[in-house]
Amino acid sequence: METLLLTTEIDILILLLVACFAAIALNRLQFPYTIGLVIVGLILGWLSLHVEAFAILQTLSLSHDLILFVFVPPLIFDSALNLDGRLLFRNLAPILLLAAPGLLISTVIVAGILSFTTPLTLSQALLFGSLISATDPVAVIALFKELGAPKQLAVLVEGESLFNDATAIVVFNIILTSSATDAAFSNRLLNQGLGQFLVSFIGGILVGGIAGYLARYLMDLVEDNTLVLFTVTAVLAYGVFLFAEEVGQVSGVIALVSAGLVAGWHKSNRLKLEFQAALGEFWEYSAFLANSLIFLLVGLTIAESPLFSQVSQTVSLLATLSMTILTVLLARAVVVFGLIPLLNLTGMAAIERRYQLVSFWGGLRGAVCLALALSLKADFPNRDLIVVLTLGVVLFTLLVPGTTVGRLIRLLNLDRPALIDQWRKTLAQAAAQRNVMAQIDLVREFQPQFPTVVDDFQQHFQQAVTDAEQALVQFKAQVDQQQENLQSLMLLTALSVEQKSYQILYGQGLMSESVLDQLNARTTMRQDAVLGGDFSLERFNLVPLENKWSRYWQAVVRKVRPNHPWLGRQQSQTAIARYEYWAILVRVSDRVSSKLEAFKAQGGTNFVEVIESCLELYAQERTEADKAINRIAAEFPELVISCQMEVSDRIARSLQNEAIKKLADEGAISDSVGIQLMQPVFSK
Repeated sequence: METLLLTTEIDILILLLVACFAAIALNRLQFPYTIGLVIVGLILGWLSLHVEAFAILQTLSLSHDLILFVFVPPLIFDSALNLDGRLLFRNLAPILLLAAPGLLISTVIVAGILSFTTPLTLSQALLFGSLISATDPVAVIALFKELGAPKQLAVLVEGESLFNDATAIVVFNIILTSSATDAAFSNRLLNQGLGQFLVSFIGGILVGGIAGYLARYLMDLVEDNTLVLFTVTAVLAYGVFLFAEEVGQVSGVIALVSAGLVAGWHKSNRLKLEFQAALGEFWEYSAFLANSLIFLLVGLTIAESPLFSQVSQTVSLLATLSMTILTVLLARAVVVFGLIPLLNLTGMAAIERRYQLVSFWGGLRGAVCLALALSLKADFPNRDLIVVLTLGVVLFTLLVPGTTVGRLIRLLNLDRPALIDQWRKTLAQAAAQRNVMAQIDLVREFQPQFPTVVDDFQQHFQQAVTDAEQALVQFKAQVDQQQENLQSLMLLTALSVEQKSYQILYGQGLMSESVLDQLNARTTMRQDAVLGGDFSLERFNLVPLENKWSRYWQAVVRKVRPNHPWLGRQQSQTAIARYEYWAILVRVSDRVSSKLEAFKAQGGTNFVEVIESCLELYAQERTEADKAINRIAAEFPELVISCQMEVSDRIARSLQNEAIKKLADEGAISDSVGIQLMQPVFSK
């Protein structure tokens, strides 16, 4: 036992060391990290079989429990924690359509074709179809972040994966149970399966939501202690998964998603920025460890499986694997290009064709597929064939679509943020060099004995300023000739300033969390529209602060009990939120306009024309916001006064905290005293 434990520990350390070197090399080669790890794992697997020094690596291998109970919780929780809840719910219809009906359709297509073209029976093919239809976009999402793909696309792909994992597990278990009992696929069995799915899905939402809500109180208590904060969220992730799967008998994946979304909302709206960053880094590191180990082990498992030896010996297995891959791709194409356009026709979604192409080609297979295949008992009929086909499909999707989806994104012009990143980099370099020159006297103060050194230093940076400004002029001249790129650049710059302004005003106590959430979602949707090539001013008209469900519920209550006190409270809350919303827009419109005005004298004719159109947009928004503020103030004067008093109180607390922090930074008071004196800007 001790020998096995020691060997396992050595294996893990070796794999982590390999992951570190691989990360450095793959970053320099600009190759997708997770896919590169699979290739490295394949090489290590071959070495472990043919070189005695590497034989120790055969101790570790993937198993159902290792994947689901060790690796899945940090991967799912990290995704859910950082997922934009508003964008998720806005795209919930296409996500659920792909994750539930889409997975079922894919299962049927795969089973129907493979039951005729492979040795698998219909029930075995259905089992394989259910597990192979679950997508795993870890590698693709990392690429999205690197290329700066639209957030709606990332939410669509990641959201589908989060939900179809749960669907695949439930459907797999239903088919497995019917296969074990030789039950026919009768209406009764289908009804039982549907009932089991709904119980598992809804139960997972409730378990995760309740656990996440309760964890919020602990997070409030320990928010100033990052180590305990990390521990609370780790217990939440693993605990909710284990409880849901083993005690509640509901979907652990959905429970994780639900708990992660609640914890993510709390992180974004309640924790201080430094603790948000620390918590994000902790879970990013946890996901990095899980990804590193799981993808290396995927490569090791594939290399050690009978896949390669059987392919080299049996042409029929190669033909079966090729047919399986083509069938899986066909099923994915039918689901994506069949269901999403139908949903678009209903007006419930607006997923453009480019997003559909990336969703189709980026539908990789990974951890959950392998976990389900490996969960089959050794005596299950055609178990080895199902495992080999799963490994083959996983390997194909990682090595072919996984390495080419980046090119597809560039080909479809979905990587446009590269332009604004270049603009920001050029601006920042010029500003940094100018700042050095502006503060050159500080250098003279520290080196009065050697004025020639300072003169050389000044001359060097003067040249650096000249070079940086020349690079800025060249970039502007280049972009000025490309109207479409120029429009995209200016609009994205304005929206970036807008979004940053919201964070600043929130930090100053001028806006509440709910309004910040609304405005951030509004800006994100605008950014995605620009990235999609839509520059029409109509697209950027003001989005009213409305909650359709709340409005419908108020209408129902008003009909049943028109004088219910809840209606008055709801109306007051809505009025205050709307007032705060429009008041913030007035301030931010001025900030953005001021920033854009500073750019006007720095470009050519096209540059100025595009900036003028942006200024006109923000001037219109400011006018509309002023009108809305005046209407609300006239209708609810007492509420507006109350709102202004609350904002003033928040500003006072924020300024007090700022003064206390400054004293602590200067050493006038100790950090512990500073923490004691700090007041929460927003009441809990």
